[in-house]
Amino acid sequence: MRTENFLTVLRANIRMNYKNTFIPSILLLLVIPLIYGTTNLDGIKSADCLERMVALIGIPMFTSLLCREQSHDLYGIVALRPLSFRVVAALRIGISMAGSFVLVMVFAIYMRACGSIFPMGVYAVRAFAACMALGFAGLLCASVVKSTAAGYLGAFCYYFVVQAGTGDSMLKPVTNGIHPLFVLFICSTAAASLLFCKPSCR
Repeated sequence: MRTENFLTVLRANIRMNYKNTFIPSILLLLVIPLIYGTTNLDGIKSADCLERMVALIGIPMFTSLLCREQSHDLYGIVALRPLSFRVVAALRIGISMAGSFVLVMVFAIYMRACGSIFPMGVYAVRAFAACMALGFAGLLCASVVKSTAAGYLGAFCYYFVVQAGTGDSMLKPVTNGIHPLFVLFICSTAAASLLFCKPSCR
């Protein structure tokens, strides 16, 4: 693919998805200080905030990426698209990963500016991993069931299972560090999402 064509596709996918991904994520981050509080937190409280609250942006950032292709009314347009749907889905996942990392870093910087004390780089990477795990869980459900609503339901079920688990769970990367099995889980759910993703047909 020529560079100009790739940039055109990139811009088009950003325009199509930012209302379902970036805007809800930014609004969620703006609400977190009102719900949880981000001032003068120690390392434990900072990890809890990042893991329990900031990681939630993974749900809007990833779960709704296939929303347009799951519309029966748009199937004719999608079917005529020259690029493979999996290539487009992988591109959208990459865009959301980059956007999620930027949002997590900005919020971590904000927390440090508010007097919270924690290893910012380490915790930001771990929060980004938690964000991806939550988002990919939702994306996988949406890919398999061909329903964005089912994806949101699956993501929230995953979130509540993780939060109800023991404190030493490998699914809590900010608190306990990133376990190799957790990385395998992220890679597997992403690969499975691409495997099952395809436009809904009539």
